[in-house]
Amino acid sequence: MIIKASRITAESTHRYLYRHLMRTDENEEVRIVQGRDFALAEAVKDARHAKRRYGLRHVILSPEQATSPETFQKIVTLYQSEFGADPPLMIVEHQKKRADGQSYDRHWHVVFAETLTNGRSLDSRFIRIRNEKVARFTELAFGHPLTSGKHNDAVIRALEASTNPHMQRAAKDLKQAFWGEGDTLQATFTDKAHQVTKRKAGKSVLPVLRAHLRKRWQEEGRVLLSFIERVAEEGYLIREGDKPDVWLIGKNGEAHLALHRVLNLKKKELVALLSDASRPVPLSPPRLTLQEMKASKPRPVVVTPEYAQRLEALRKRIRPRWKRSECRAELIALPYQNRVRRLENSTLGEMLERLLAALIARMLKALFGLSIEVPPITADEARERITIACHEAAVARQQDVQEHFASSEVQAALKELRILKQCLVSDNPVTRQAMQAGAWGKAMVTLRSEPRVPVRAVPKEPSQEMVSHFGSL
Repeated sequence: MIIKASRITAESTHRYLYRHLMRTDENEEVRIVQGRDFALAEAVKDARHAKRRYGLRHVILSPEQATSPETFQKIVTLYQSEFGADPPLMIVEHQKKRADGQSYDRHWHVVFAETLTNGRSLDSRFIRIRNEKVARFTELAFGHPLTSGKHNDAVIRALEASTNPHMQRAAKDLKQAFWGEGDTLQATFTDKAHQVTKRKAGKSVLPVLRAHLRKRWQEEGRVLLSFIERVAEEGYLIREGDKPDVWLIGKNGEAHLALHRVLNLKKKELVALLSDASRPVPLSPPRLTLQEMKASKPRPVVVTPEYAQRLEALRKRIRPRWKRSECRAELIALPYQNRVRRLENSTLGEMLERLLAALIARMLKALFGLSIEVPPITADEARERITIACHEAAVARQQDVQEHFASSEVQAALKELRILKQCLVSDNPVTRQAMQAGAWGKAMVTLRSEPRVPVRAVPKEPSQEMVSHFGSL
């Protein structure tokens, strides 16, 4: 189950969203389950009247397996309960063949009002994590294959904190499935990139490109060298990206994708293949349902208070000084830009007060020599200065976060946190016995002494011959 949510600003019209929902050129069938475009227009008006930034929330529910109308209504109710939303304004069902040709060919678009009937705004805190929480709970409840998301640990902690016994039971099942895993595979492309390329090309490009390349990858027996030679004949180029250990694939002047995400590999696994590109890559472990996961993996050991305290201490040490939102210049500048906008829209009396303050400052300087500067500045000049200052602050904060994660202390904490999570679900009897006795320090020693057999690849330095081969494509 994939759940995506986007927020539509109140300044924009609802017609763009409605036009997207009603598109029949991209969908084989479009069916309105409930609602009309009139309700969307009224929700946008309510948001503007309340001076809210967002008017609508557009949620896409895309199940991997066939989903009955009753099950779909339960999913909508679960999402509505999670965020405290009013009943949906509109629900539209789309039917079209997926790019992979295997997943369920139907998905739903659900639109909620950002301004509730009680006048408050719809909750939007940690929206991506909570979207994954609803998706994982849905997969557990209805027997769909489990998807390893980017925020597995946060979802597990949120389910554990719930007073609902079903949520707590779901946390135990997810911990058994995903606790202690390393970096999870991310989406091949973002929704923003998908929409941008679709507007440029006039059709959906990235899903088709990904499906085509993955088909070639399977046809060549998952051998990197054969795959590169095959796609090179079709005009695809492979070049090094701006980020370290990232290779991009695509045609010259057209859309491109990250190669490791196209091949369902991690960056370090792709780097390892550069030195041995003729070796076939084993298939990834199949995605499990709840019943298969319980049969194949041991249940997690009961967490002791000391273990939980140690995990929390490590998370505090790993957590950087600045949040991701605090490192973006446009978000740092937002309150200051809003302040300039309010000053522009201020009343005549407020403007006279500011002019009077400026005159008093000049009088004090003339009479007593007190220098109180009230420089005259236009709104456009103020916005320009705010933009420059916030950009400098964002760059400094990003550098601070990078130095934080590069420090040896944080790297050691990350390694210890990863081993502690592996101890909780390890099938080593010595480790499990130590964990049950509360001796998680001893359990870490036993786990460190285990021979670690990589699942797919052993990282090696790429040979010069292979690097030159990549550069020539």
